[in-house]
Amino acid sequence: MTRFDPHRIRSGDEPMHARSPLRMRLVMALIGVASAVGGVVFFVTQHAVGFVVFCAVVGLVALVDAIVVVRHIRQGAHWQPGRDIPPYRPVEEPEERLRERAPLSQHTREHVYLAMMGTCLVLVILAWTVVRLFSPGLAIAMSVVAAFIPPFAVMVANARGRNW
Repeated sequence: MTRFDPHRIRSGDEPMHARSPLRMRLVMALIGVASAVGGVVFFVTQHAVGFVVFCAVVGLVALVDAIVVVRHIRQGAHWQPGRDIPPYRPVEEPEERLRERAPLSQHTREHVYLAMMGTCLVLVILAWTVVRLFSPGLAIAMSVVAAFIPPFAVMVANARGRNW
C-alpha cells in the first residue's frame, strides 16, 4: 500500500513545468560524460571511427545536460523539489490569450499525427528496400531520422486541444 507523502505534492502540470532532483540528474549526466569519454578512448584504440563519433556526440549531449543542471542548481530553489521547498503554482496564461487561439480539432490533430507517422513509415521502408542498395550509411541516417518522428508526432498531435 502506497502512503501519501505531503512533501511530494505535484503542481498538476508536470510535463509543462516539471522539476527534477537536480543533484541526481547531475550525477547521471557526469556518469554519461565519463562513459562517453571511456567509449571514445576505447574505440580510438580499436580504430572504429563511427563508434568514436557516436560516443563523442553522446558525451557532448551529456555535458550540455550537466551544464544546464549546474545552471539550474545555481538559480535556486524554484528548480529543485525537496522537503523544505513547497510546490509552486503553475504559470497561468492570461484569459485573452486563451480566447485568441482556439484548440485544434480532433480531426486536424489526427491528420497531423497520421501524416507524420506515414512519413516515418515511408522513410523506413525506402531506407531498407531501395536506399540501402546504393548507400547503407544513408539508409541508417534515414532510419535515425524516422526514429525521432514518433515522439514529435505525439507532441504535435496533442499540443493544443483535448479529446472530448
